[in-house]
Amino acid sequence: MALHPDPLWLVLTTEADQQRASALAEQLISRELAACVSYQSIQSSYRWEGRVEHADEVQLLIKTTEPGLIALLGVIEALHSYDNPEILHWQAQPSHAYGAWAAASINPDA
Repeated sequence: MALHPDPLWLVLTTEADQQRASALAEQLISRELAACVSYQSIQSSYRWEGRVEHADEVQLLIKTTEPGLIALLGVIEALHSYDNPEILHWQAQPSHAYGAWAAASINPDA
């Protein structure tokens, strides 16, 4: 057994509402690009086109592997409802069991 499992990639994005968030999560999981997507309702404040905006949104935290990352980012950009979606990603070290399960769940060539 490896001392440290391969890192996972966490990808954060927001969608306009629960329906769009669920649809995006479904696409990412069914295409085997994400092992898991967690989402929750949030309130956001931001500057857009010179004005301060406030919005109710749904934040998605997506878990994937390095081989799945590039394809996953492309699908998010293609399917996202926003013209300029927030897409942030970083590495995280999973537990052995979770990392193995996630790796087995991802198949970017499917």
